[in-house]
Amino acid sequence: MHRSHDTQHLYRMALHCAEKAGQYIRKRFHDDDRLITTNYRHDVKLDVDRQTEELIISMIRRKFPDTGIVSEEIGRDLEKPDCNWIIDPLDGSVNFSRGIPHFCTSIAFRLGDQYLVGVVYDPMRHESFSAIRGGGAFLNGKPMSRRPISDLEEAVVSGGFFKIESLQEGGRIFEKIAHRVKKVRFFGSAALDLCYLACGRVNGYIQHAVHEWDIAAASLITEEQNIPIEIIEHSGRLNVFAADRHIYDALRECCA
Repeated sequence: MHRSHDTQHLYRMALHCAEKAGQYIRKRFHDDDRLITTNYRHDVKLDVDRQTEELIISMIRRKFPDTGIVSEEIGRDLEKPDCNWIIDPLDGSVNFSRGIPHFCTSIAFRLGDQYLVGVVYDPMRHESFSAIRGGGAFLNGKPMSRRPISDLEEAVVSGGFFKIESLQEGGRIFEKIAHRVKKVRFFGSAALDLCYLACGRVNGYIQHAVHEWDIAAASLITEEQNIPIEIIEHSGRLNVFAADRHIYDALRECCA
């Protein structure tokens, strides 16, 4: 699985699955078909989450029957020790449920503890963010470019902390940085937030209490853009910090 032609095969598969999933999600969104199956305090589960996941897994199983699966809906029940697909079928479920056209499908492949490929597909904007380890990051198939900044006061920072276990700490951090940066934005999709950092639409990203499937693909895309990113496990979830290289330390100090 680590040979270059195998990696290209994995990459094409991830792109294909993400785009097919996106077509299905987009149709459901335009049909105004947004059945909530479970309503949590700060989140929702939709039937489209489960059905999109089943669609992706069925496509992967036909081509890669022996690989493991880690996904938002099934968790880690199908995880294997070495080769695993990491899937978030619909990142931004609350946005979808409210008719807000900002969500995506995220698919990555992990060999051991290293992501080899990652794809994040925004079906409403027809934007495909992707990366191959050691091969760069791409937006709609073209090498991704960005213009970093060097002044914290010019930074737009995105992120989120709207989970019970992260509200207090996240609120403290964002209250501090709001006075130092140009703008703070909460978009509601962890994967797209990181991709927006990768392509230069935002300059920093701070998120608490996410799962691997939320950020697997986007973290590889970010790394391939040579953007510093820190991911720390805390109480079974992941805290993420990433920013343009020249403002990284200054923004980090704001979070102390």
